[in-house]
Amino acid sequence: MRVKHFPAIFLLANTFSGLVLGTETALFLAWLGFLVSWTYLRFYRTSPVLSTATGESASVKGDASDTFAFAYFFPEVSHPFIEPIASTVYNLLITLRICTPFSAEDIDASNESATARAEGGLPSIMSGRGSGRREEAERRRALALAALDQRLNAAASRGGPANGTGATASAQSSAPTPNESKEQTQESGT
Repeated sequence: MRVKHFPAIFLLANTFSGLVLGTETALFLAWLGFLVSWTYLRFYRTSPVLSTATGESASVKGDASDTFAFAYFFPEVSHPFIEPIASTVYNLLITLRICTPFSAEDIDASNESATARAEGGLPSIMSGRGSGRREEAERRRALALAALDQRLNAAASRGGPANGTGATASAQSSAPTPNESKEQTQESGT
């Protein structure tokens, strides 16, 4: 299950407990941990790009996708208040050369990666996503069946029966039935 606004709920609960119950340590640790981890993932973590226009493998520094912007960790109602503050801090960090601005290619590549993760990575209860996993499993099954068929045809052409079932039929006849295997287990155990 995906809880979209869990970071906001967590920070709100820690802020409330810090101010009302006097657990200031939890308040500061929650905010500091959130800000440091988000900054690292957004600007510094090197990750591979899932698909590039040239077909070559590439990597991008940070996650420039629109869905990983700071304001998107909070409910939509708070976006008009958070976005100007986040933009000001981002421009200040660029001016101080702490962070480098994202190029248009980085943003496009990160948005493609985020879309691919959303379609195939995390299942969601509310939407019909997750079919990417089923499609991948069906593709793998088809490839496995094709490889098995190719092996059976190769075995049949090497001197086996023409219908290609001789190898499997002999393997099935030599394999013990479930009752025979139970009897063998009981005999060896006593």
